[in-house]
Amino acid sequence: MPNDEISDVRRIRHEISEECGHDIRRVAAYYRRVEEELKKSGEFRFEDQSSGRQTTAREGDAVISK
Repeated sequence: MPNDEISDVRRIRHEISEECGHDIRRVAAYYRRVEEELKKSGEFRFEDQSSGRQTTAREGDAVISK
C-alpha cells in the first residue's frame, strides 16, 4: 500500500534527523556523505546538475538525481 511506503520513508527520514540531533547542517552533511559513498560504489549514476551529464555510469544502473 502506498501510504505504508510513504510512512516508512517519513519514519526513516525522522530517524536520520534524530541521529543528527535535528541539526540541518549535520543532516545535510550526512546526505552528502551517503551521496559520495554511492558514487564511489559505482552502482549508481549521478547527474551533474551543472552540465546535465551523468558522472558515474554503467549501462542499466539506476539514475539518482534531484
